[in-house]
Amino acid sequence: MTEHEKDNIWFRLRNLHMGRCLRKQIFPLGLSFVLMINVCLFAACSPAKDEYEYNIFYLSKDENQLVQEGYDAKEETTAGLIDELIKKLGSTPDSFNATVPGLDVTNIISEEMTDEGYIVLDFDSNYYTMPIIKETLCRAAIVKTLCQIPGVNGVGFNIDGNPHLNSEGEAFGYMNSETFVDNTSGETTYKQTISVNLYFADSTGKKLVKVPTNVTFDGTISMEQLVMQQIISGPESVKGVDKTLKGVIPENTVVNQITVRDQICYIDLGKEFLSAVDGVDRIVTLYSVVNSLVELPDINKVQFTIDGETINFYGNRNIVFDSPLERNLEIIKE
Repeated sequence: MTEHEKDNIWFRLRNLHMGRCLRKQIFPLGLSFVLMINVCLFAACSPAKDEYEYNIFYLSKDENQLVQEGYDAKEETTAGLIDELIKKLGSTPDSFNATVPGLDVTNIISEEMTDEGYIVLDFDSNYYTMPIIKETLCRAAIVKTLCQIPGVNGVGFNIDGNPHLNSEGEAFGYMNSETFVDNTSGETTYKQTISVNLYFADSTGKKLVKVPTNVTFDGTISMEQLVMQQIISGPESVKGVDKTLKGVIPENTVVNQITVRDQICYIDLGKEFLSAVDGVDRIVTLYSVVNSLVELPDINKVQFTIDGETINFYGNRNIVFDSPLERNLEIIKE
């Protein structure tokens, strides 16, 4: 064998050896890459869980309806489930569009389960600081969450050891999911009827007359807005009212904004409110609004603005209009 033939054989053997080594290095890398892709695809294609054992009900951020989040409980006993779901209700929701249903404002002092299958929750006095609509929705969220527990027939609320009462002084009693109309879809709403006192002008237009009536709110607007709508609509909108009473606010008055903060109701009305109502004194018009709104439990004073601007006087220089106004009892007809 010539030297040239020996060199060719050695060259082929060297290339063969290097190819084997290269394949040994490439194969594990290629296998890893393929496995990584498969894992990623498997994770991407895995279906998200859409069925849970329980739904935890929270308030929406704007506090006008309920939202729900799925939850799988760890506890198995009734007592354990009650504790677990109450703790979950008081925890921060996963959704940015949800908020805790009142348990960031008030605390549950105690809880007990009756032999008949009813949960009795006792809250501290901070419960009363919640506005009416928020309170109704918080109560609904807690009741609807806890009534999913097997063996629970209803939930009762106590405040500082005393039964929680409605606006007519009657105990709410035991509540269940059917107590509340479901509005988590945004199509239907929670409705509650409550007694309010509205003030309209007497036949002379110089005094206010208190008119007790029942109004129904559905959570889409605040009680303050609802009261203003009733006043603007006039006494004829109230069933069985004295026909001699007069409306006090121009019918085309627009409520631009109304909020309550630190027990002061801030109300911004359109310029139509500045127009005089025929046969009604200006001060009667003004305090029909103030006295009606102050009747609500979370309002002590009313601050007016007109189209976003503060006006010094209402009608004339005798009626101050640029500071919070309290209830006026002297103008009420006895």
